[in-house]
Amino acid sequence: MKTIDLVSVDRRSDVSLSLLVDKITERYSSPARENFSAVINNVNARLRLSIDENLIGSIISSLLKVMVMHSRHGLIIVSAKELYGKMIEFNIKDENCCNTYGIALSLQDVVPLAEKAGGRLNILNRKQKITTVSFSFPLTGEEEKPGLSFL
Repeated sequence: MKTIDLVSVDRRSDVSLSLLVDKITERYSSPARENFSAVINNVNARLRLSIDENLIGSIISSLLKVMVMHSRHGLIIVSAKELYGKMIEFNIKDENCCNTYGIALSLQDVVPLAEKAGGRLNILNRKQKITTVSFSFPLTGEEEKPGLSFL
């Protein structure tokens, strides 16, 4: 009889990032409506994940939860792009953010997950209302310089 070591099982898969985001945004559409906000998925259907879908999904879910929690009468736009064939930059932008400092504080719990994925988080605030949280991570799971930064 053959045994499998569950610790060494590779959870990598080839998954559409757009479909993953669809599942996650569906979960937060009701809380967004309660805050008079809307969530739009603008992730290109051709972008694919080839690293741990559960880890990346957990990070994206946490980021979206934080953005929805701090949005009032906002438009939350989710997008992503491939960078240099090595990285994916995942962005969540709120056009009417009411508490950028609250977002930054709430994201502290997500930083260790982002680091585990070999990625980093960035927060960009413009005009005291437009806030974008970016999560950049490697396509192959190779480590990048992790952490949280403010732009």
